[in-house]
Amino acid sequence: MITGDSIDGMDFISSLPDEILHHILSSVPTKSAIRTSLLSKRWRYVWSETPSLSIDCRRADPNSIDKTLSFFSAPKITSFHLHTTLLNRIDSVNGCIEFAISHNAEKLSLESRDYRVRNYKFPDFFYTNSSVKQLFVDSGSVHLIPRCTVSWTSLKNLSLSNCTLSDESFLKILSGSPLLESLELLYCAEYMCLDLSQSQHLRRLEIDRSDWFMGPTKIVAPHLHCLRLRHSRLPCSLVDVSSLTEADLNIYFGDLKTVTAGFLQHNVVKMLQMLQNVEKLTIGGTFLQMLSLAALCGVPFPTLKVKTLTLETMIIRSVIPGITKLLRYTPGLRKLTIHTVKCSSISVGIFTMKPLLLSFTYMIIVTMTK
Repeated sequence: MITGDSIDGMDFISSLPDEILHHILSSVPTKSAIRTSLLSKRWRYVWSETPSLSIDCRRADPNSIDKTLSFFSAPKITSFHLHTTLLNRIDSVNGCIEFAISHNAEKLSLESRDYRVRNYKFPDFFYTNSSVKQLFVDSGSVHLIPRCTVSWTSLKNLSLSNCTLSDESFLKILSGSPLLESLELLYCAEYMCLDLSQSQHLRRLEIDRSDWFMGPTKIVAPHLHCLRLRHSRLPCSLVDVSSLTEADLNIYFGDLKTVTAGFLQHNVVKMLQMLQNVEKLTIGGTFLQMLSLAALCGVPFPTLKVKTLTLETMIIRSVIPGITKLLRYTPGLRKLTIHTVKCSSISVGIFTMKPLLLSFTYMIIVTMTK
């Protein structure tokens, strides 16, 4: 008989099958899941069989982490997240990584923003993992320098943030990840050429950078379908992106007042030419300003197949010629979305011209973004 939240004296949640309880506990930090063992005998060992671990050992005693792992009894880990510092904890971190790999973790997430430790390198066993499908590394202390052959034979999604990554190391990673479908490189340093021609399954690439890192100068990705370049800096050449159907370009140049018509022709407009098959295009305000300069310099624009165009920009005079030119050379456009944003990188004073009136014949959606 069910009465309120209980069934014959037992609370309703405790009566649920272990599989459902494991699913519930997978959504909370492991430290909180362990506390449920105090509720009753029914809960004593439920957490230890939950196939998802989220460990924050920034302040925890390494011995307590080892004890937690020793009680874990699930045969397989679907998700393992480790948030840690590296100072005086390298052995503990390596132990956690080895534990996750030995339990065939499919999703592995490692997060550390401790800049007190420099040049941390993953142990060799980190690069030999046939079970991981999603790998996330976010650390300003990590140098990805595999000294062995990389073997991530099941990896489909790879996200690297604040890591140091050389061209040689990157090629090793790519050659060892034959099934890679999605790649994120966020604020990563040192790599310059991105040759993804051998990554036949790669469909999505996102690159975000900061003022400290130049980012790639060349991108070769003939199998790519979606490209997202955020805060990228010219010159960045799209050598082969012939399969692209979606692109997001938020690109700028250091000093727009110094650019020439030749620079605009060979760097800015040429980038548009490489987007010949793109149907969904997003462009940021600083790139629109460069397109405006190209329009005023008489640089010819390519005709695009874009059907959905999104502009993320301040509505100021210096972007109007670029918008006008884009609309003229996208004859198949069906939807135009304008996100009005405040952006400190847009130079308001590079043009002195009268505002132009535009007559839009497209479906226009204007949204305000803070």
